[in-house]
Amino acid sequence: MKTPSQPRAIYYIVAIQIWEYFSFYGMRALLILYLTHQLGFDDSHAITLFSAYASLVYVTPILGGWLADRLLGNRTAIITGALLMTFGHVVLGIESDSTRSLYAALAIIICGYGLFKSNISCLLGELYAHDDPRRDGGFSLLYAAGNIGSIAAPIACGLAAQWYGWHIGFALAGIGMFAGLLIFLSGHHHFHHTRGVNKQALRSKKYLLPIWGWLLIMLCIAPLFFTLLLENNGSGYLLVAVCAFAVIMVARIMMRFPEHRRALWQIAILMMTGTLFWVLAQQGGSTISLFIDRFVNRQLLNIEVPTALFQSVNAIAVMAAGVALSWLARPEGKIRSALRVWLKFALGLLLMSVGFMLLALNARHGGLNGQVSMGMMIAGLALMGFAELFIDPVAMAQITRLNLPGITGLLTGIYMLATGAVANWLAGRVAQQTTEPQINDTAIAAYAHFFSQMSGWTLDCVVLIVTFVGLRRCFTPSPLTLPETEHD
Repeated sequence: MKTPSQPRAIYYIVAIQIWEYFSFYGMRALLILYLTHQLGFDDSHAITLFSAYASLVYVTPILGGWLADRLLGNRTAIITGALLMTFGHVVLGIESDSTRSLYAALAIIICGYGLFKSNISCLLGELYAHDDPRRDGGFSLLYAAGNIGSIAAPIACGLAAQWYGWHIGFALAGIGMFAGLLIFLSGHHHFHHTRGVNKQALRSKKYLLPIWGWLLIMLCIAPLFFTLLLENNGSGYLLVAVCAFAVIMVARIMMRFPEHRRALWQIAILMMTGTLFWVLAQQGGSTISLFIDRFVNRQLLNIEVPTALFQSVNAIAVMAAGVALSWLARPEGKIRSALRVWLKFALGLLLMSVGFMLLALNARHGGLNGQVSMGMMIAGLALMGFAELFIDPVAMAQITRLNLPGITGLLTGIYMLATGAVANWLAGRVAQQTTEPQINDTAIAAYAHFFSQMSGWTLDCVVLIVTFVGLRRCFTPSPLTLPETEHD
């Protein structure tokens, strides 16, 4: 039987996702190296700033999701976010070694990312009926195709930075984001059936000003707020406050929709498990990047491969495996097995564990002979990339499948908060184990121990999940299913 084709609008969503990945991952590939090489930050300071920035870009989607649900609609939020991210990368591309301009640029990108990240998934979810069997394939396609940008970005931005300077590499990331926005705008006629701006709500007055006026004030104040937060290393305090708010919101959703409480609990547990996964995966931009820069033999045909280019390996693995999984995915009807979802998560964690195991073996071998293998490094990174396809697409599909009015964007933002903000902040704390005052045998031993620990923790989590699934199958007489949302 022929697989039903995807809605045409998905290709414009995929296009802007590709260029958003290009801008974000191009800058991400350069940031830790720029901080240590150009600005002279020590490892501890660089990792702290990197993790704070990476954490905050996932704090803002909870507010961005709320604004899209109540006021802007997903499409308008995405356009506004893309414009802010373009401007932030342009500021970062201005040739200046001032830390103030660095913090300001990162703050603007943080605000733009908040309006973009969660809402791109929600806009995709709007294209399908709640029981449409194409939904999982659509999310896998978005996740995999978006990685075209993250494959090209470290290569293009890394080479631009090496040949012409750091700021040309950063500026190139901004140009990519603007190109994606233009493509997305060209397909506007395919989105007429999606939610638009709530004009009545924007025009309503609150505290003497219309809501649109308060939005403009917020747009001016937010970048300044995040600039000060980055300068004073205050991301952890904000994160605690936002997480407390998120817990309250999830509790309220459960009280409001008691018939969906079982599915909401599963999503909450998926969020916690996904957080552990991303604590490990986000080491790629900090500890793993520094390890490659300092210890891996990067000579290929008498040419030294730039460190930033290794960031493409993960994305290539996601792209290749994601396309295959999308084609192999079969429609599964209205009944969804919760056990199948957990087995997918377990497989993703297992692949991550094996990837870190390869990195640990590579580091130990390098400590003995002074040469860390580039081939084994690439193999480990590829396994980690493959693992991602069994985490985020699975969780996002579960969240959007609930299709609760006014709630989907908020839940997606909370998922981003847990697996992005909390995971990145924890990743920075965990990564401090690798910081050493001198780059020597002690430092490479610290990396070997760190990679081994990461592998062990992940394997323990896999054992717990598989044990849980086995027990549920033994004690549950009929297949465990996820309830679907009823519509009149």
